Amino acid sequence: MATPATDSIVFSAELRPNRSSSRSALKWLALAATGVMVPVAVGFSLAGAWPVFGFMGLELVALVALLHFNHRRTRVVERIAVTERQLHLERINPWGQRESWSIPRHWARIKLIAADAPNSRLELRSHGHVIALGTFLTADERREVAGDLRRFVSAVCAPVHPHELRT
Repeated sequence: MATPATDSIVFSAELRPNRSSSRSALKWLALAATGVMVPVAVGFSLAGAWPVFGFMGLELVALVALLHFNHRRTRVVERIAVTERQLHLERINPWGQRESWSIPRHWARIKLIAADAPNSRLELRSHGHVIALGTFLTADERREVAGDLRRFVSAVCAPVHPHELRT
């Protein structure tokens, strides 16, 4: 997220989802599930209920795939920078693809919809465009980010008067 050299950053934040477990913890969980499910499946197979072995195998594959997918979703990063003139937003999705937006600071509007509800929504609005921010944050975290953004977006510089624009 590059900003012009004349534009100093007055506020920046990096938003990331909460990671409740590490990659190694997920590996240990998958190994523990395998250690429990394989002997149970073998026991059922030896008792004559051989289809259980295949279904437990499918359940184990599904569990590992879902753990991997859930862990991958925590790689989302949103970087916000407010400069004297611009608001810059960069989003990196779980697969590493980047999206970025730059909005003139004085046109940026921060809107928190249903602030007290657990499913509140934080939006950055400008010129009819709406960008959702921090969809992975809790309602309290969204309120905090909205307050910080509002404070810095509105306090960066005084309003520009038309006679000041002439050169």
